Amino acid sequence: MPIVSAFIANTNSRPDRDINKYIEFGKKLLSIPIPKIIFIDETMIDQFGDYALTTLIPVKRENYLHQYIDHIDFAVNSTYHQKDTLEYILMICNKTEYMREAIALCPDSQMVWVDFGINHIYNSDVEFIADIIRLEQSRHNAVRIASIWNVDHDYGRDIYKDILWYFAGGVFGGNAASLLRFAELTKDMCLLVIKERRTIMWEVNIWYKVYLENRELFSLYSCDHNPTLIRNYCK
Repeated sequence: MPIVSAFIANTNSRPDRDINKYIEFGKKLLSIPIPKIIFIDETMIDQFGDYALTTLIPVKRENYLHQYIDHIDFAVNSTYHQKDTLEYILMICNKTEYMREAIALCPDSQMVWVDFGINHIYNSDVEFIADIIRLEQSRHNAVRIASIWNVDHDYGRDIYKDILWYFAGGVFGGNAASLLRFAELTKDMCLLVIKERRTIMWEVNIWYKVYLENRELFSLYSCDHNPTLIRNYCK
């Protein structure tokens, strides 16, 4: 089962995690000898060498959402505007499209998405490697996705403005059929939000809207922004 991820450079700015640090985190994932399909910003592909069982695919920064930028009045409630830029939001909302492209390369496989820099939630590389290997071996016949908040509770937030942690965006996976349906529904929801609300927001908010209309597609597991994000996928 391939691990799928992507690295697109310069979509935002994080003083606590510059691009070199992010690449360092990503290379720890790349170095694990399990099947991987990784989409890499074509301007940065020379920063990466050869890794066992890994397919690196150069891609442009722009995705299908960029053609709608002129229709977006972007304004989210964030305390970290250097991070939560429109370019960043467009990139993370494209995760399911990268997954769709990966499935086209391995049509009969289970897949699991792992954020490129997810090593940052670990203090031990030994534990990180062990957890990623277990993750790669886990199988699910639905969209297996990490849930932080209670999905049935209304926290009184604005889904179009405030980040909602019903889901964590760093890990999701499952069988090809479920993931392709998830990709289709996510794309449709992104375009509907742009059309009806003239905005776009974090991928986890989009996914929650998809979930509310398609609960049967998902298999949820509890986690937080720590190693349980990966470990509990396998339960």
